[in-house]
Amino acid sequence: MIFVTGSLADGGAEKVMSILASGCAELGADVTLVVLRPKKIVYPVSDKVKIVQFTDDGKLATIKRIKKLHRVMKESAAEVVIPFLPIISLYTMIANIGLRKKVIMSERADPRAKFNNLPWKDKIGNFFMRKCGLYSLADWMVFQTPDAQSYYSEKIQKKSSIIPNPLDTAKLPGMYEGEREKRIVAAGRFSEEKNFALLIDGFAAFHERFPEYTLTIYGEGALRRNYEMQIQELGLEEYVKLPGFASDLPEEINKAAMYVSTSNHEGISNSMLEALGMGVPTIVTDCPVGGAKMFVHTGDDGILIPMNDKKQLVEAMNEIVANRNYARRISLGAVKIRKQLDMSEISKQWLNLI
Repeated sequence: MIFVTGSLADGGAEKVMSILASGCAELGADVTLVVLRPKKIVYPVSDKVKIVQFTDDGKLATIKRIKKLHRVMKESAAEVVIPFLPIISLYTMIANIGLRKKVIMSERADPRAKFNNLPWKDKIGNFFMRKCGLYSLADWMVFQTPDAQSYYSEKIQKKSSIIPNPLDTAKLPGMYEGEREKRIVAAGRFSEEKNFALLIDGFAAFHERFPEYTLTIYGEGALRRNYEMQIQELGLEEYVKLPGFASDLPEEINKAAMYVSTSNHEGISNSMLEALGMGVPTIVTDCPVGGAKMFVHTGDDGILIPMNDKKQLVEAMNEIVANRNYARRISLGAVKIRKQLDMSEISKQWLNLI
């Protein structure tokens, strides 16, 4: 099989692909992973995966990459090609002209979301694959959630499966059993849909009751300056930190008092799954496309709150800190996700589909 990705440098879909390609290869599949862009590879990949990375850059890079992808696909005995993300799926469809490889495409985001702030290439991918319905040309579709699946036509739904994101549990730290640090943590791109502004506001209210706690938001993006100004206006410079992306996020957050996601839309958040898998008490918004509610059940393994609800956010944060037995209970419930989403289990689902 051939997996196709733009890069292995950042992004949730890219991380999932690195884990999935590794998992399938470790189970004995012949896996080639094509990386279209010359970005440094950050996400680790199994030695059993053959990586083909293109080095083309500049004005005609897209055309060159599609031609090279066509050649790789033509020379490979693989019968199935798996691209993630709309623009990569579009490139793969073009590269497959005349080859007739089976193409399994995958929706990795909320298809109902507005994508106004995307780079122009991603806008093109969104327009053709989602708006113009070219996903219907896939031989099969894979969705992360039933809500994402329900967005598409009956024709597409009839040739689709639901497979959630995998966890690389071999590399994921176990549940921390010591005294948790007085830190609240979050992670993600500094963009509108992550709604970190709500988290900072909520933390300000929480901080009045629990002044010894700090907030660390790992990430980077266009809204960094907005968040810095918000933190300054609230007088929280000593208590809210924005250290940038963490190369090993699980290690950074494993001992934290809690993990919080205030997103307004997500596919399935990888950092949420990692937090749950490590037993970090977790608060998440019940946002489209339903990934949070698939895995977080209030009082059992985390706390699910409505979107844009500062009051319930603060109440949930207070509950975790003030009620240690409650925090311990949801931690023990959360770590059960490790078995459910283990890399080998999810990879088997993909291999059975193929």
